Amino acid sequence: MKKFLSFVEIQTKLATFFPFLAALAYVFYSVGNINLVSTLLYIPAALLLDMSVTAINNHLDYREENLEPHYSNWAGFFIILLMLTISAILSLYLVYLHGFTLLIAGAFCFFIGITYTFGPAPISKSPYSEVASGFVAGTVIMFIVTTINNPSFRPLGLFFNYSEMFLMAAIDLPALIGFGLITLPATFAASNISLANNICDAEKDRTFRYTLVHHIGTSNGLKLFAALYYAAYLAIVIASILGLIPLWSLTTLLTLIPVQRNIRLFYKKQVKSETFVPAVKNFVMIMLVYTLSMAIGGILYWI
Repeated sequence: MKKFLSFVEIQTKLATFFPFLAALAYVFYSVGNINLVSTLLYIPAALLLDMSVTAINNHLDYREENLEPHYSNWAGFFIILLMLTISAILSLYLVYLHGFTLLIAGAFCFFIGITYTFGPAPISKSPYSEVASGFVAGTVIMFIVTTINNPSFRPLGLFFNYSEMFLMAAIDLPALIGFGLITLPATFAASNISLANNICDAEKDRTFRYTLVHHIGTSNGLKLFAALYYAAYLAIVIASILGLIPLWSLTTLLTLIPVQRNIRLFYKKQVKSETFVPAVKNFVMIMLVYTLSMAIGGILYWI
């Protein structure tokens, strides 16, 4: 079990867990209830997919760096395939319950998850790793969780008529933009975990990974690191003013003080063993307060 938990890096799954909780808090604030059955089905589906991606990444990286892998090729392949299969079955059942839109969102997660570390040109070695990881961990996860819990949530709808083989798309632009604004704190904070990792590994990766930091340089990478946090706070302020989330969400601004302290620490030194952890702490602080503030707003509104 210890070897397996190391293989899937269970301690890194906060990037999936907190956007999930934030989406639940937002749903509760919006409609006052949670679809417990669908939520309980979603948790293992999302967790197993995230664990599979990490396992693929570790299995390939250990061989690339000539380190002893956790498992043999066949054992590692079997474990990854089993996790992906269970995740796919649960996901397809959720699609059956909640519609075709969920299939597209879920398929997108599977596609990004697999191609993030696998294939001739993995996303993790490209300039798009921060965008991909942040968008999936923040926006897409919150979109899926909100979709399975709120039947009236349809900013992006895909409807398929099986008898006539007819596909129709409907987009509610104001609702889609508003929801995107709500997800930006999770998206930007998650993106910064990937960005901080790539900044710390900039020298080591220079010869075989062409990440965003490779193209824009460490100095600009640090500026982007800070700017994404400030943009996350700005999104919270705008969403609160527009009434998309409760005014209680403004309490998330209090985390700016420790977040700013961690930004300064990272500016001074970019060493993974010493200063990468503050990026994870920033993510946890922002998302924890953001989630709790929306939950409190929902409780005060509905109870």
